[in-house]
Amino acid sequence: MTSEERKNKLVEIQQGEPSMTGITLTYHGERKSFEAYRIPLAFLTYNPYNGRIGSEVKSYERQHHQLNPDNEADVKIIERFLWESKENANKRTMESLLFDHQQRFGIVTADGKIIDGNRRASLLNRIWNDETIPPNQKQHCQYFEAIILPIDADRKEILRLETTYQMGEDAKVDYGPIEKYLKAGDLAEEGFSNKEIASFMGIENREVEMYLNVLQLMNDYLDTYGYTGIYTQLDTREDSFIKLETALRVYKAGGVSKMWAYDIEADVSDLKSIAFDYIRLGLDQLEFRDIIRKPNKNNTESSFFANEEIWRAFSEGHFETIDTVTEKPVEDIIRENPTGDLKRLLRSRDNDWKKSIGEKLSANFMHFKDKLNNKQQAAEPIKLLQKAWEALSAVDTTQPSFKCDPGIKEYLDNIQDVITEYNGILE
Repeated sequence: MTSEERKNKLVEIQQGEPSMTGITLTYHGERKSFEAYRIPLAFLTYNPYNGRIGSEVKSYERQHHQLNPDNEADVKIIERFLWESKENANKRTMESLLFDHQQRFGIVTADGKIIDGNRRASLLNRIWNDETIPPNQKQHCQYFEAIILPIDADRKEILRLETTYQMGEDAKVDYGPIEKYLKAGDLAEEGFSNKEIASFMGIENREVEMYLNVLQLMNDYLDTYGYTGIYTQLDTREDSFIKLETALRVYKAGGVSKMWAYDIEADVSDLKSIAFDYIRLGLDQLEFRDIIRKPNKNNTESSFFANEEIWRAFSEGHFETIDTVTEKPVEDIIRENPTGDLKRLLRSRDNDWKKSIGEKLSANFMHFKDKLNNKQQAAEPIKLLQKAWEALSAVDTTQPSFKCDPGIKEYLDNIQDVITEYNGILE
């Protein structure tokens, strides 16, 4: 059914009796009263850029093609994304729609595009097409109750309503962690101010600024590894980007108390690059902070970057390791696997990268974490001596390398020199 055909069908429906009246919405800046109607699902079309599945859709389109909600094959893809977004919650909602009917109205445009209610409409379609459910139990599921917007609804007003009702009211099912950043970015690109975006999304102005900054950082991360536009690569990484955005913003501003004279451009750029690699590696959140945390009056040795000596040595070792690996371009992977699961293919690429240099990156991190801990405990000699004793006690002298490695004797001589020096201080 074409857009014009859907529009004509909805005009006919509005000539009949509404299923609900007196619904008040803010429309073009004014509070107005609307009616809801029972609309056959066949007269409606999904919004593929629904905020709930934004990352999946953008990632799919990066690999394949732009999704067309009037194409039957693409409809199946959109429905799959909606179903998989929150499968357990969708099962509960399906049961409610089947036995309790639709409890909340949706919103559709004059030509039948669903603004609010894509998930519910997809579940109604799923019920209606389920042949195991007796027809007499699901007759009501072939209809979607919704407000039909006037024909003068422009793109900006549609986006406002879409965001307000999807992210402001639909709290029954949480959105994916990346979707809110994409939604804020989409609204900013449409020319909405931060204040307007905050109002639509039900958040504070400062949160909008943070969302946009974090989104830019996420885009930089994706660009770095050839994953431009493939937002599914950001799964489980949100917290790291939030922490990194805060740290980079502070360091770029300069004037950080208790800090060495780092270069705002070169050194901060290196910090960003190294942090990206450890986000990709999947470094634990608490350990990730050891790389980026800014110093304070109680802890001037708060992170690798906070100490110039540690940072210089750590970053040098890091880049030496990174320079040893060459990866297959993402475009080649997509071209060679046009119908492949992009998530799986890129996960495999990341895993190959980790297998190649992951151990070296982890070892470099742990080496300098020990150095950082030692500096933090410098005022407590007994703790460092205990660590040294425990390390020496753990040495397996039965290993062949203990006698063969020339470095062993060199370290033992150095240790003996230090012991002699310390004993001299104590006498």
